[in-house]
Amino acid sequence: MIRRLNDIDRIFGTMDFFKNQMNRYLEDFESGRGNLSQGGVWPPTNFYDDGDHILVYSELPGVNEDEINIKLHNNLLTIKGERRENTPEGYAILRQERNVAPFSRSFTLPVEIDPEKTSASLKNGILTVKLVKVQAVKPKKIVVQAA
Repeated sequence: MIRRLNDIDRIFGTMDFFKNQMNRYLEDFESGRGNLSQGGVWPPTNFYDDGDHILVYSELPGVNEDEINIKLHNNLLTIKGERRENTPEGYAILRQERNVAPFSRSFTLPVEIDPEKTSASLKNGILTVKLVKVQAVKPKKIVVQAA
């Protein structure tokens, strides 16, 4: 009887180990802490909020403006593009560590954004997307006057 319990403990211990590993991988994926060699996400992206705007910074070294497609639909921001091969003419690749492939990241935004006021720029391999929050209609106090 004790041997059976030990076998069951060992099986559940292994299952717990795998469950904890999967939870850690999912947390890394959702938070963007992983890297490409560990199956992480690319491009790394940060968000900042100043109350009226959300700034989005994505690291896109080696990607040109015309290779990036940004869409905002129903508070879902999608950044797509492709880092293409840039081997100099007449040269062969000896070693290639940079990922050459299409990429796509989608983010659900926590607030409503005005798509008409959204702008984006690319400088030194950093994509900056400026999102303007829709200002909530503030309640207006109505004064009751005597008739």
